[in-house]
Amino acid sequence: MTVSYTHLSHTAGWVGGLTRLLLLWKGSLFKQIWPDFLVFFGLYFIISFIYRFILIEYEDSKVVYELFCVYCKKYCERIPITFLLGFYVTQVVSRWWSQFMSLPWPDTLARYIAVYMPGTDEQSRNYRRTVCRWVCLGNVLALRLVSYKVMVRFPTYEHLVESGLATNKEMIQLKQMDDLVNNRHQITWFPFMWAQNLLRKARKEGLIVNDWFTHVLIKEVDNMANMNGMLICYGWISIPLVYTQVVTLAVYTYFIACLFGRQYLLPTQYRAEGSTYVPVSSFPSASSWTGTKLAGTTNIIGYDDNMADFYVPVFTMLQYLFYMGWLKVAETLLNPWGEDDDDFDTYYLIDRNLQVAYIMSDEAGLSIEPENDPFGYSNAPDLKHTNLSATFLDDERPHMPTDGINLTDEQTNIATGVSSRRDSKMGTSIGTKLNLAGNILSTPVTELSQNVNNIKSKILGNGNAASFNMASHLLNSRDEARRPNLRCLVDIPDVIEEETTVTSVAGLERREQLPEEWWNEGSSPGISRNEQLLFSVTKVADSDNTSLKSIKSAESPSKKLTAGMMTAEENDDGDGDGDDCGDGDVFDAEGW
Repeated sequence: MTVSYTHLSHTAGWVGGLTRLLLLWKGSLFKQIWPDFLVFFGLYFIISFIYRFILIEYEDSKVVYELFCVYCKKYCERIPITFLLGFYVTQVVSRWWSQFMSLPWPDTLARYIAVYMPGTDEQSRNYRRTVCRWVCLGNVLALRLVSYKVMVRFPTYEHLVESGLATNKEMIQLKQMDDLVNNRHQITWFPFMWAQNLLRKARKEGLIVNDWFTHVLIKEVDNMANMNGMLICYGWISIPLVYTQVVTLAVYTYFIACLFGRQYLLPTQYRAEGSTYVPVSSFPSASSWTGTKLAGTTNIIGYDDNMADFYVPVFTMLQYLFYMGWLKVAETLLNPWGEDDDDFDTYYLIDRNLQVAYIMSDEAGLSIEPENDPFGYSNAPDLKHTNLSATFLDDERPHMPTDGINLTDEQTNIATGVSSRRDSKMGTSIGTKLNLAGNILSTPVTELSQNVNNIKSKILGNGNAASFNMASHLLNSRDEARRPNLRCLVDIPDVIEEETTVTSVAGLERREQLPEEWWNEGSSPGISRNEQLLFSVTKVADSDNTSLKSIKSAESPSKKLTAGMMTAEENDDGDGDGDDCGDGDVFDAEGW
């Protein structure tokens, strides 16, 4: 069962904080590693005893042992145990949490089915309970494949029948399906198919009022089946074995080396006399370090002369707790479906899911009459506090980053006379081009007076009274009540020359040359061919315009508003659709 300790750490204000958790035993670090800890340091002290009381009498053997211990201490640090353990435990913890999030919960399905298949009659109630039981049965079948505890609780299909999760008929169907697949594939999806078929049957019998409710219920059953599939995948595909072996080998190899490398040694002290080393005294004692340590002496094995003999390796014990505890975390979380203290509570989950699903489904159809609002006419009610909760009123309003900003009246005044810091020539050039693009896009058809002198002023739209915007005209025309619907007949010519623009002056067509720099590829923004094709509207002869022919051939006459662009039909039925065409939109031409 998962060990919960958050109730002991609801505040960090106490002295020691989380140190109180060190006194817990169930699921604790000490419970996990105490057997390994006793074995390791039992061997450590046995080796130390042999060295101190046996090898000390044999100088040659003692020197060989000491050289081996120095060798182990020097090279055991080459093992990247921190990197290997850290990355491995991160992957295991992530996988452990993902498995928990893959657990299917029938709560949503039970709530939906209580709303979408209501009714207190026996048939509706039996359908709801059967669907909930079948999805719980499918979940148990999946948990049997991944959890040892669930398998020993329901080892056979007969045990599922005895527990009430399945009937004899359903058990026979499950066994037949196992025989059909030769027991090679999991069949946890089978009860979910039963549930989906039952929902479809309920729809045909009218217990579910529409197809959308049926779709929602079937989709929720399918989601639970998919989550069961994820659980089975986690049980099937593990973290690669080679990685687990590498981490385990690294940790145990490191501490085997520490059995010798972390020993406190007592090397004989030597003094150089000529070309030889002459033994002078034994290793200085920690109790009388200044009296036993001789000047000018050294050991010949490379041991640190400043390392006193303290008998008990305190920091090696701490290192063992940290590294071996880290590995035990990975061992515990690698398979959260087992019998460890922090494994998932599968028994509780099975019982809880079935009971809660039945309770929710049975609540369907029970009427709940609304009562008067306890807050009356209050728009912003305040909830009451107890005397103790009132002492924690420090979160009435969240503090935002800009709450502490205080500006003076001078700083909040609107700035005037602020000009751009950019070069005036550059600003003028860019602004001109942007205005050019904006006017071309916003003024698809423009009729200008004959007094306009240059092409550039025509396209830029200088605000003269003679300017006419067709899009604005069409939008305004819709606001007038009972106005005849407008049909826009836009004739797109087959070939449009990009170096010219078309203007209409007094109803006549005239093509004029645009400045060459306006159409250079390097200029910005310019007009694309598609934009020019979209917004170019020309007057065409009636004989060439099939749309005009079709309108003129109608029984009722048509009145042209603008030559080549729009006609108003008097025979429109006034419904705003322009008969078989649009209602005056610019794209309601025939063929669009």
